Amino acid sequence: MIPVSNAITSSENTHILDSVLVKSKEEMREYLQRVRDAAQPEMAVCHRDLESMVREWRSHNFFYHIHVFRSRTQDVDLELQQTWYRELFCRVVSFFYFW
Repeated sequence: MIPVSNAITSSENTHILDSVLVKSKEEMREYLQRVRDAAQPEMAVCHRDLESMVREWRSHNFFYHIHVFRSRTQDVDLELQQTWYRELFCRVVSFFYFW
């Protein structure tokens, strides 16, 4: 598991360095909960749905593992405000992540 210090939180975004090292949904949930516990209440990680963040994270990992946009998908940015079409895209892509 990557250290909580790999997460950079703000009121609009949660950036996780080397997020590709976390592979399972359970580890992602556990990690995000630890980040939430350590973050100030106004940070984005405290306001966004946990499952939505896991789906977005899994979609990043999917693209990293199939060698698409590797320089951009090694880390993940979990923005507070997500468009409906991006949420839909992450929902579909995360379904195919089996690592």
